[in-house]
Amino acid sequence: MVFITVTFKKMNIKLLLTLLFFSTLVVAENHVIFLEISSNETSTVIKPQLDFHTSAQIKEAIDNGIRINIIAKVDLYEPQSLWFNKTLKKQKITLEISYFSLGKHYKIKNLRTDEQIGVNEYPQLWKELEKLMVFEFPNSAITSKSWVKLRIMLDKGALPIAMQLPVLFDSNWDINTPWHEQKVMQ
Repeated sequence: MVFITVTFKKMNIKLLLTLLFFSTLVVAENHVIFLEISSNETSTVIKPQLDFHTSAQIKEAIDNGIRINIIAKVDLYEPQSLWFNKTLKKQKITLEISYFSLGKHYKIKNLRTDEQIGVNEYPQLWKELEKLMVFEFPNSAITSKSWVKLRIMLDKGALPIAMQLPVLFDSNWDINTPWHEQKVMQ
């Protein structure tokens, strides 16, 4: 009986350590810090403030001419107590990041509006990213119970086909943020 109890305790400790190890792999190091929400007569504008970092592998890929796409999704919703949230509106912005080696110049391009920002330094690239993430909702869609949630992720499907499978489970390519939720004040 003592042998079974000791073995069970050892298994629980191993299981606990394994779960703790895998839970640290899932936590994203990129975050949406705050959503700046402003209103005018006709619409409400949402702009994220980010804490965004990438690995050396992503920098190397961009510097070697591989274009990467970042997707920002925002949902305007009303929370429901006993069922799924009621989605009022959704928007998605896709940003393409590229590097031009002759000019030593990084470019961020909003693929929906063709708006672009160019920078010379790689760290500055990620600070400028939030300037192209502007979401606008009509005031008619916003209620007193409205919340907004935003998430940013790497579009791994837009990478060259030869890279898609190797980066799928590589934590160096996991730059996704968790959902950031914030109440919309009118």
